[in-house]
Order: sequence, then C-alpha cells, then structure tokens
Amino acid sequence: MEIENREIIIPRKKSTSIKNAVLMFLFAAVFLVFFVYDYFIGVSWITSEPPLVMVILSLVFAPIFIFCGVAYTRQIFNSNPILVVNRYGICEQMSRNSVGMIKWEDIEKVNIIPYMDNTHWVCIILKRPEKYITDPKLLNRLNRQKGTAKWGHVTFSSLYFKKRIKEVAAVIQYYLDQYKEGSSL
Repeated sequence: MEIENREIIIPRKKSTSIKNAVLMFLFAAVFLVFFVYDYFIGVSWITSEPPLVMVILSLVFAPIFIFCGVAYTRQIFNSNPILVVNRYGICEQMSRNSVGMIKWEDIEKVNIIPYMDNTHWVCIILKRPEKYITDPKLLNRLNRQKGTAKWGHVTFSSLYFKKRIKEVAAVIQYYLDQYKEGSSL
C-alpha cells in the first residue's frame, strides 16, 4: 500500500517572537522608569527608604523579564518550523522541551480537544512514552495521572496555527488511519 505524500509545515512566526520580545523589554523599561521616577521625584504612597516595594518587585520581576526577554529574542533567530506533520510522523517544536519527531508507529491515539477562542489542544498518547520522555519524574507523573488517557503524554496548543487546525487534524487522522491499515496487514 502506498501512502499519499500529504504534509503540513507550520512555520515559526517571527512577528510573534518580535512582538513578545519587545513587550518584555517594554515591561522592563516601564518598571525601570518607575523605579527612577520614585528615586528622583518620589511617589507619595511609597514612604520607606529604599522603597521596600521596589526592592521586592525588583527581586521578583527582574529575573522574569530577563528570562522571557532572552527566550523571546532567541526565538526570533530560530528558523525551525513550529509543527511538521508528514508521512514519517508529527514533529512539534514550540518549546525548548519538545520531544522532536514522533513516529506514527509509536502513536496510540491523538485527541484534539477544543479550548476557548478557537484554540485546540493536540494530545498525543504514546504506546511507549519512555522512548520520547527522558525525564523519569515527568514520565512517572504522567503515567500516574488519570487524565493521561485524554490529555496524552505530549500536548501542545494550536495557538500558532488556529486557522489551520482543521487541516492539521485531517492530515493527522489520515496518517493514523493509513498506519493502522498498513500495520494490520
């Protein structure tokens, strides 16, 4: 049996990464401007010296701004596609914790669960999750959860490809059906 060569490649949106990086740096800049304004001019409701509120906010938010800003800036230069669905399997690369290419023979089931605002969760249930999930703590936690049968071992959202979710779901179902027919022969 010959499998038709259907393929979907969802490219990474540079504009989204740029927008998020700029937003993080703007939050950091506003935070810094507020701190400088309070230091030189003073805010009436902040009475301690140095302002305890600013010290606490700095300790909490500065690492978050730095981490997110650097992560989003790195994503600008990442040219790998977000999602590839082809005759070999599903390759999702939305985060740095992605498992890479998941072959069709290792997939037991794929659930596509609607969420709000036309976003869906793609949930992949693996036959042998230990092959793809190398962190033993995460694997143990996933295997103990009651929701793994619904939410799967590997989940990702359709946030980057909301408009193409029906097409992605159709290609995934096509290859799952093709594999099941081919493996039962």
